[in-house]
Amino acid sequence: MSQFATDLKYRLPARYLASWGALGVLLAVVVAVVPVALQPNGVRIVTALAAVLALASFGQMLIVMLGAIDLSVSSIVIVAAGMVVHYGTPGANLPLVILATLALGVAISLWNWLFISVLRLNSIIVTLGTLGLVTGGISIWTGVSFSESGLAPQAIQDFSDFSVLNVSACFLVAVAGGLILALTLSKTRAGRQVAAIGANRRAATLQGMRVTRVEFAAFAGAGVFYSVAGILVAGVVGTPDVSIGEPYQLLTITAIAIAGTTFNGGPASVAGILSACLFLQLLDQAMEIHGFSAGPRVVVRGIALVLAVAAITLSQFAFSRLRPSSAVPRALNEDNESSAPSLTPDTHQKETS
Repeated sequence: MSQFATDLKYRLPARYLASWGALGVLLAVVVAVVPVALQPNGVRIVTALAAVLALASFGQMLIVMLGAIDLSVSSIVIVAAGMVVHYGTPGANLPLVILATLALGVAISLWNWLFISVLRLNSIIVTLGTLGLVTGGISIWTGVSFSESGLAPQAIQDFSDFSVLNVSACFLVAVAGGLILALTLSKTRAGRQVAAIGANRRAATLQGMRVTRVEFAAFAGAGVFYSVAGILVAGVVGTPDVSIGEPYQLLTITAIAIAGTTFNGGPASVAGILSACLFLQLLDQAMEIHGFSAGPRVVVRGIALVLAVAAITLSQFAFSRLRPSSAVPRALNEDNESSAPSLTPDTHQKETS
């Protein structure tokens, strides 16, 4: 097998291709069965909702890359939506409200960082506690509808309704955010250390990496992504309430799983998450047009997740046959230079398992 094929295996792992394959198959099915889902208004709705899911999933991805998991995503999305609705009333200083919303989202995420990274508590327990605390707090603070009118600021609604060639402006924000995230993770020292710390935290510490600071930055970044998702979903929905963020607790996990992200820490694919979010929202839109109720739609999403994970496993097995034994060291060295370093033989074994 050619050296190019071997290099491709390491630079573009097979698990990152499953979401693109699933999206391609779904597009073909939708064109044949539910073409109305790809009409201009349908494309705008799908791209808007996919953007919100992608932004929330980017935050979840950062936490999962560290080897943790965040079940409080929905609470920060709810808080962000509640803040802009409650304080973004006519005549309010909307930019200041948005900045305060972002700051609060970061503060909540750093609360998780304190207990998970500093005190070394279990991430599932910590974030479940944060979920209950924050969701209950925002309900008491602002009420179920966040304000008397319950309306998101008109400027945010107008932005969410705007589209370019039928692609929602929200999706352009998600693409820009994903590009910044991908460049940060691949081109900066701290960004590359995120995957290294997730793969083997102890080895990263022994090599002199400032583990706690990198984790601080990752949790803060996750808070920003969650908050932006909450602000945009408020504009997309128009009249959000305290249940607006609930779907994102599991949808973000589903999206990053379909995108090929491993849940024991290590590298992830931003582009794969974008395609996975498009896949999930297009699937949901097609089922809604066909009249599927909420229950069957959840079942279908679960089946899609299982099939995607199975496809990832099979594709990894198929790609493993491309590897000549003599080319392994060279490919590994090139991969380490372009992404996160493999700190020890045990670390590499963990990433490839």
